[in-house]
Amino acid sequence: MSQPPFNDDSLRYAERDRTWLERELNAATSATRDLRRRLEKTQQQLAETTRAYNKTVENMLEIIQENNQLTNECERLRWQCQNNVYATEMPSESNGLPRITPAEARAIRKAMARLHHPDVGGSVERMQRWNAMLDRIEDGR
Repeated sequence: MSQPPFNDDSLRYAERDRTWLERELNAATSATRDLRRRLEKTQQQLAETTRAYNKTVENMLEIIQENNQLTNECERLRWQCQNNVYATEMPSESNGLPRITPAEARAIRKAMARLHHPDVGGSVERMQRWNAMLDRIEDGR
């Protein structure tokens, strides 16, 4: 005599296995969805970080270029002062200081602040000396 291929016990086991597989599939689907969300969030953070990094590099290159221009200008002015170029080119007051316009004084003050201000790693004393000298030149004292 042969047994029927499915009896009540085998159907119960099959139903239990199907239920277990459905739970596992739901858990795997949920985990996959969670991992996809986390991946998307991480990719967004990476994109933001990359944008910030690129902007920082761009700003640094601009600062380096500006610093190089200011350094060249400073060297040019130092050379001119050492060779007394201003003594023959610029009219001066009786105290020997050159006359400059207020716009020129502001430009010089701004350039020197970029190089020597304490907030950018310069010295307080040096910035004070520059300011005092530019005040004297502007006032004609």
